[in-house]
Amino acid sequence: MLTAWSISCSSQNNPHLRSILLGSDVFFTKSGASHFNDSITDRLVKIFDRAGAGSIIKEKSLVAIKAHFGEPGNISFVSPLFYRAIADRVRICGGNPFICDTNTLYVGGRNNAVKHAETAVKHGFSFATVNAPVIIGDGLLGTDFVEVEVNKTHVKKAKIGSAFYWADAMIVVSHVKGHMMTGMGGAIKNIGMGCAARGGKQEQHSGASPKINSEMCAACRECLEWCGFSAIETDEETGRARINTDKCSGCGECLAVCRFDAISSKWDTGLDAMQEKMAEYALAAVLNKKNRVFYINFLLNITPECDCIPSTDGFLTPDIGIMASFDPVALDYASAEMINRTKPVMHNIEGKKNYDMKHAESDKFRMAHPETNWKKHIEHAEKIGLGSREYDIIEVE
Repeated sequence: MLTAWSISCSSQNNPHLRSILLGSDVFFTKSGASHFNDSITDRLVKIFDRAGAGSIIKEKSLVAIKAHFGEPGNISFVSPLFYRAIADRVRICGGNPFICDTNTLYVGGRNNAVKHAETAVKHGFSFATVNAPVIIGDGLLGTDFVEVEVNKTHVKKAKIGSAFYWADAMIVVSHVKGHMMTGMGGAIKNIGMGCAARGGKQEQHSGASPKINSEMCAACRECLEWCGFSAIETDEETGRARINTDKCSGCGECLAVCRFDAISSKWDTGLDAMQEKMAEYALAAVLNKKNRVFYINFLLNITPECDCIPSTDGFLTPDIGIMASFDPVALDYASAEMINRTKPVMHNIEGKKNYDMKHAESDKFRMAHPETNWKKHIEHAEKIGLGSREYDIIEVE
């Protein structure tokens, strides 16, 4: 028999309403199985219930489940079967779930709602699988947004996809992994960049243009095809690529698609500013949902780059598990620390260009992106009041 506690839909289970603040409690369940019937999806549901996540959901409320469907060719994104477990729980609590993401800044398989929805279905996010419709949060071309006033250091008004803004509550599902621009990506990046309309993404990336090493450039022109701003040109004599910084948005996708490691970031103050903008956008994304957002991080398929890449590299560590919290800052920091404490998969990282192997045991993100301060956006998120890096782990078996 399902009770109010077992399905965590009672307001008495909301940690924000108790005398002791549990916003920095981080719930954790290990990957793998301890016995034949030990399903990790069942333990995900236990985390949902134990944390009191259902308390953010009111009867007939519209609940956005923030997703990342993965770029075509990528297979490391969070499985739609996990989304099904979450959507089912939302429905038990009386809510109306929808799976949602915004269009990408770069040219690829998700830069408009038609291509984006097609990619979602190809990757298994059909209604039959996830028990919820897929909605692209910033409309057909990425121009459907609401301006949210935050008045922070870099961002005064953030362009948040309208579907996320108007949702009554939100459950943020994030794949924790490395990232070429931020070092690591988790819940903060997922809502900061992922809830922003295309114009908001451009605002965050602006000022962080990469550079091209002409000697390493193979003149394959692949980066030209991926640039959505016509910012990459070719030298008339050599055919090698060069960046027009006046047109460049700083989105960093050219870094990811270059197979010859000819493109790198300038690693200047622009990247720090970008991370701070991202944290400020994350705050804007949840500003109208006080006590109505729950975050779930998946420490599975931990790759050195994000799921926007049209391929999947070898995993940095073995699978670790699932973590969840009402506090995205605590959750991301706990996730990063757990990954960094885990032994690396050496045959996946040995011989990698640009890796700093002295950090292989202690800091996987710094190893893969040695000149990126991955803590920057987490620290700024804490500074502006999005959460706290202090946390306690509560293991759920």
